[in-house]
Amino acid sequence: MKTIGILLLAVVLAKCILLFKVSKTIPLAELRRRARSGNRHTQALYKLLAFQTSLKIIILVLGTTSAAVLLLLAASISGWLVAVFILVTSWLLLDDKFTIRPGSWLWQASGAIASIILPVVDFLQPALVRVAKLFDQPKIHSRIYEKEDLLELLERQTSQLDNRITASELKIAKGALGFADKKVGRVMTPAKEVRWLAADESIGPTLMDELHKTGHVHFPVVKDAAKLQDLEVVGALYIKDLLKNLEKSGTVRDIMIGGVHFIGESHTLHQALDAFLKSQQHLLVVVNNFEEVVGVLTLENVLEQILGQKITDDFDNYHDLKAVAGHDSQSRSEYIKAK
Repeated sequence: MKTIGILLLAVVLAKCILLFKVSKTIPLAELRRRARSGNRHTQALYKLLAFQTSLKIIILVLGTTSAAVLLLLAASISGWLVAVFILVTSWLLLDDKFTIRPGSWLWQASGAIASIILPVVDFLQPALVRVAKLFDQPKIHSRIYEKEDLLELLERQTSQLDNRITASELKIAKGALGFADKKVGRVMTPAKEVRWLAADESIGPTLMDELHKTGHVHFPVVKDAAKLQDLEVVGALYIKDLLKNLEKSGTVRDIMIGGVHFIGESHTLHQALDAFLKSQQHLLVVVNNFEEVVGVLTLENVLEQILGQKITDDFDNYHDLKAVAGHDSQSRSEYIKAK
């Protein structure tokens, strides 16, 4: 009879240890995602572990009680047995190397145990909730205090073995967190590298070819492009507008967008983005403290800092329904071939 009692207590303790280790192996959010795959053991574990505090109370009560009784029984037999029992139990509970890998036989055994315990926990839940309120603690601290801590977390995520966040997604997340601290002066195109268009400059294929080679799509328009020291900006020309008027004669002034919006070189990109949204423009003229024009900033410049990569113009016909549909079909065909 005593032997049967010891075996039963050992089984109870083993179950408590298994459920405790499973709860430490995978966060509840990840366990929920895995449960969607349809695996009955994973689903049972998620349903049980979702009780959280209530389950912890049951594991604590049953585990502590069974361990205490087993310890007393071991002490009545041998002092060495007590030492072995304490060492083994402590190792199972505290050693992080002892984990239960999803899909292993221990995982399946834990799922079977969860299926048995689940109705009991569900039945006791009303009472356990009241008890849990007595042990309510503040939520676990995220250990994130500043933006730098979050950036470090994203950096560590890249080396995590079971990471499923792509490198491009992590780059965008880091770019979105860090772009606001960058200054306009670091990102802008300096005045010496800008193709300044004179308002009276003739439009046509020659100008189109020249502007296309620059790789830019927005160009500031000035009264006199020869006066780099005293530029008077009067508008902006978008290369798409020039493309629409290639067959027409006229000057840049005829197709440019009038009006100029300025921003200081010491302003942040967050302020620049706000300026783009309020002005509904894609180009800002950058000035220094002496009101001198020192460069230009485009919306693409800001977005590239967020995305962490240069924006390419592989497809620009978003206004054309047939072109969009055709491009989508082509992309789908290429994807199927790659598969």
